[in-house]
Amino acid sequence: MRKILILCYDFAPLPSIGAQRPSSFLKHLPKYGFHPVVITRKWKENITTHIEYFEANEGKEEITETDFSTLIRLPEKQSFKNRLIVKHGINKYVLLRKLVSFTEVFLKWLVPIADDKYYICKKAKDYLQNNKVDFILVTGEPFILFKYGYSLSKEFNIPLLLDYRDGWTTNHTQNSSALNLLRLKFESLFEKKYLNHALLYSSVSEGVLYEIENKYNVPSVKKFLLKNGAETDKFKSITKSQNKTFNLVYSGTLYDSSPVEELLAGLDKFITKLNPKNFKVTFIGIRLKPCKHIDSIEKFKVKYPSQVEIIDSLPHEKLYQYLTDASLLLLLLMKSQKKGIIGGKTYEYAATRNPILVVQEERTEETPFFQGRDIQCFTFAADEVAEKIESYYNKFQQGISIQTSITDEEIFSISREYQVKLLAEKLNSL
Repeated sequence: MRKILILCYDFAPLPSIGAQRPSSFLKHLPKYGFHPVVITRKWKENITTHIEYFEANEGKEEITETDFSTLIRLPEKQSFKNRLIVKHGINKYVLLRKLVSFTEVFLKWLVPIADDKYYICKKAKDYLQNNKVDFILVTGEPFILFKYGYSLSKEFNIPLLLDYRDGWTTNHTQNSSALNLLRLKFESLFEKKYLNHALLYSSVSEGVLYEIENKYNVPSVKKFLLKNGAETDKFKSITKSQNKTFNLVYSGTLYDSSPVEELLAGLDKFITKLNPKNFKVTFIGIRLKPCKHIDSIEKFKVKYPSQVEIIDSLPHEKLYQYLTDASLLLLLLMKSQKKGIIGGKTYEYAATRNPILVVQEERTEETPFFQGRDIQCFTFAADEVAEKIESYYNKFQQGISIQTSITDEEIFSISREYQVKLLAEKLNSL
């Protein structure tokens, strides 16, 4: 088997979509002729709050090795800034943390001591001094890992693959403050250098790949589309419960740009009109990262205590049961999917065969994700949200199935295993 060294920061059991991507590499690459060696941070089980993300994981390095894969988990080297957050909370010493962050933002690209993730690079270097690998794959963010992949690739003469989940300096969700624009201009110098050196760079959408190619004039032969996906095999063993309650479910973190106001206004209209007793909307894991909308949802729960539920992040096994048992799944988007940026959550939702209610700010239904099928239903305003929920709810009341028409073959095509298979084929062709 050919060996591939994978550097990442987010990894299971961290309950994030970002952690699922490298976790799928470890799980599926051995099926297609590669021995993955993953070096990552050691995360504790059952993280449910934002503060826990910054905590150090005490203990020793953990190595899990088989004939087909190697996983090296490293205890977090907690920075001064993170120690402040854990000890005093997110709302204290804000000015001091901003000052530290400002220093780190620029210095970490120049001196290793300024970056609290350098320990991943050190371990990778130690590994490469005693082991031969065929490729180095770095998945970001954090994009500082691209720097380490670049330096290791040059030092040991190993082909480098840069895997973007989202754009780096081309990411349009970045704030437009003067300081942030200066940071992006500065980091562009490094991104260009790493791309020029890389054998291949990948991302989840053609849109992201095009923006990178266009900005840095990277040869088109270097780009590779590696979409998001779902661990679809996990859903095969789950049986959908026969619920008498219509369950509307949202899972994952929220963003300030998420159209939560439109959703809550639509829910309010629906509940006020029908006063349904067998209706519940559940928000899972929204407290994991801070967001301006969480207070609004908390207040909405106070208004409708028997019909609104907020629960902490769940291990994947429990989360998949919730998603499978749902009647309707919620997806909140600011931008449309027309450029091909399909979040990992959408793939997970679709694998359940439950319909997805998309609440979206940009008024278009254009999508490369099963366009025109019954898999996604798009809404853009509160009245439309209320109308669509009522339509699905009425069918549920009448005993009419609202499950989608997605086939077994289509579910495999949106699996993470299928994407890993395409990656392995690409590497074997190089």
